[in-house]
Amino acid sequence: MKRLTPLLTLLSGAVTAAVLFTMSAQASPPGTQPEAGGGAPAAAPAAPADEEADADAAVDPDAEVPGEEPTDADARRPAGTSPPTDPDASSAGTEVTSVEQNWIGELENGATIAITVKDGKAEAYVCDGRSMELWLSGTVRDGKLELTGKDAKLTGVIRGDRASGEMVVGVRRWKFTARPDDTSADEAVVKSGSGTAPAIYRVTDETRKAGFDGGWIMLPDGTQIGIVTWNGQPIPAPPLDPAFNSTVVNGVTLVAEPVVPGAR
Repeated sequence: MKRLTPLLTLLSGAVTAAVLFTMSAQASPPGTQPEAGGGAPAAAPAAPADEEADADAAVDPDAEVPGEEPTDADARRPAGTSPPTDPDASSAGTEVTSVEQNWIGELENGATIAITVKDGKAEAYVCDGRSMELWLSGTVRDGKLELTGKDAKLTGVIRGDRASGEMVVGVRRWKFTARPDDTSADEAVVKSGSGTAPAIYRVTDETRKAGFDGGWIMLPDGTQIGIVTWNGQPIPAPPLDPAFNSTVVNGVTLVAEPVVPGAR
């Protein structure tokens, strides 16, 4: 029995040392736990592949939402690219569906200009309501205006909701700007532009053969401006009666009709 006492003492010391070593290893931070035999600290184990995939999916902006079908645009977009952003609507100008309508504006000298476009042809009337008036005819191709009149020429462009250009009369020239007139036609009359009411009126051929002339521009606010040539002298035109498209000047009834591009 006495011979076993030293052996038991040695065994209890070894067990105690093993317990202390185990507790010390558990208390050490990951990656610095000593290996048995006193070697260099072991490196931290790599994350499982499944965990890395989950982390990538959490930050991937192009990842598909479960249950959501990809669009055709997504299918055509190369991998790793972001979808295009929509342009800022506030930066876009107002678009006009067609140049074939009425355009009303002013010249630099204050005269009013009306341009009617239909089927690639254009008619324009310019007047100041007192003494100046001009009639011009021409074409519109790819938004470019080219009209001519008596000793006059008008050139310009229609872009978006704006027509602009220059009119030259002899040695004088004035710039102009015009906007589309969306006044709708209330009844079945001859249209000068698609879905719009006529903007320019002129006395009929019969009236002109009698020695009288006259033109009117129907403004968007419902007013009119025009000139009647009476005995060779221009005078401010009385308003047309919208029911009969006629007016009376010095006891003579003048009948007018809408100006339609290409009709004369």
